[in-house]
Amino acid sequence: YNLPVQTRLLIRQKRRARALWQRTRYPTDKTAYNRLSRQLKQNLQELRTQKYDDYITKLTTDRRSLWAATRRLLSYKYVSSPLRRDDGTWARSDEDKATLFTQHLTNVFKPHSDISQDTTEIESELDSPLPLSLPPKAFSPADIKFIIKSLPSRKSPGYDLITSEILRHLPKKALIYLTYIYNSVLRTTYFPLSWKYSVIRMIPKPGKPTHLPSSYRPISLLPTLGKILEKLLLKRINPIFAELGVVPHHQFGFRSLHNTTQQCHRVVDEIASALERKQYCTGAFLDVAQAFDRVWHPGLLFKLKRCLPFTYFLILRSYLSDRFFQVSTGSAISSFSSVGAGVPQGSILGPVLYTVYTSDIPTHPSTLLCTYADDTAILASSTNPTSASHKLQTHLHLIETWAKKWRIKMNPRKSQHATFTLRRGSCPAVYFNNNSLPSADLVRYLGLFIDKRLTWNPHTRLKRQALTKRAKLLYRLIGRRSKLPTELKRLIYNTILKPMWTYGLELWGSAKPTNIRTIQTFQSKL
Repeated sequence: YNLPVQTRLLIRQKRRARALWQRTRYPTDKTAYNRLSRQLKQNLQELRTQKYDDYITKLTTDRRSLWAATRRLLSYKYVSSPLRRDDGTWARSDEDKATLFTQHLTNVFKPHSDISQDTTEIESELDSPLPLSLPPKAFSPADIKFIIKSLPSRKSPGYDLITSEILRHLPKKALIYLTYIYNSVLRTTYFPLSWKYSVIRMIPKPGKPTHLPSSYRPISLLPTLGKILEKLLLKRINPIFAELGVVPHHQFGFRSLHNTTQQCHRVVDEIASALERKQYCTGAFLDVAQAFDRVWHPGLLFKLKRCLPFTYFLILRSYLSDRFFQVSTGSAISSFSSVGAGVPQGSILGPVLYTVYTSDIPTHPSTLLCTYADDTAILASSTNPTSASHKLQTHLHLIETWAKKWRIKMNPRKSQHATFTLRRGSCPAVYFNNNSLPSADLVRYLGLFIDKRLTWNPHTRLKRQALTKRAKLLYRLIGRRSKLPTELKRLIYNTILKPMWTYGLELWGSAKPTNIRTIQTFQSKL
């Protein structure tokens, strides 16, 4: 660093004072050394503060320097740690970690082996002849160009390192050749093998022990050219699903004009109606164990075959088969491993395929079923708590049978059973697979904390805690002593902090003034 003359002089004086004290050991020399040390420390602190203030005043939104500084403050500080194997030994090198992660994911990407079910009907359906249908319309270069323009520019590429920015600069002749390749997929009903290969990077889950492989979230990097083909196919099969009504009305995930707030509104409205009628509203909030990673491929193909023309069905069958991956950790990369179940992580078609796979989840006329992807809530109301639990238990029995047939496993420990009422007492316990669902007075569903009496006090309190924690991380930018212009402080607040508490405001905004004041006081302190 280019230190000022005054700072360099203080450093020189401090070193001389320390050498003198070490030679003489006089108390007066020690006092002089301590005084110079304090002066140097204060001078360096002022220098660092001035340098950071100069850095802040130069932040702008034009070159994204403001958001780079924000991400630097908010980013999770991850320290690489060794991983513990099942036998108690430790994987310390990057090669050993990559191998251990691969073994863990290979076991995850398999159907649930502990769920046995007769699959004769499914196998016979898959072996039956395909129905005839008209050949699909060929893709045009304009279709390819439109999708390339819509691709996000800051996404990490797959193993081939082809980014969307590279594809945007392709000449017209290259687009025509790409169109030939994509139309060949329609003609041969074969999804290219090289586009089914993914490189997985493991990201630690916040708050989880870093020595366990299960505490890491896999991030799959797929080739961009394969994602373009997925988008082309999705534009063709989505209208077919909509025409046949494949996606049920209670499923709000991965659908246009549907969001989490609307699904939360259905849940809250059912609870509020029960409270107004002085009834008991009992709810089961189910957690699907490794929902996307354990999708049973024969079952998914069975359902796809019944609603898609044979061309798209055969392409999707090829898309799901022969998938393989490698795990990249540090400078090491593991050996190849195959995927035996699940919808491809990080893909375009994956969420839609999961929605189709769970589209036939049973409903019941006496309950309200709310699903958003794999987040499932079932509500039943009655003036009698036993009657409410009986309705809910009847629906849970139907879902038990359905889940066993399609090899879907619920996690009873992470699922919850709650009673919402203004009256005394609670509804009797309900069971799933002979396991009692844990009872809770406060449940979290799609980001909202719903309490027993629908007061929203826990929601505002917990949101206030999260806001305070996030604001402390951003204090160097948005604090009162920060040199950042007020307009940029307001921009950071509106972009990062405000969405945290305004989410679901149309639902909890009618809470008591004392609960609303919890959020208002936070804003006043900023």
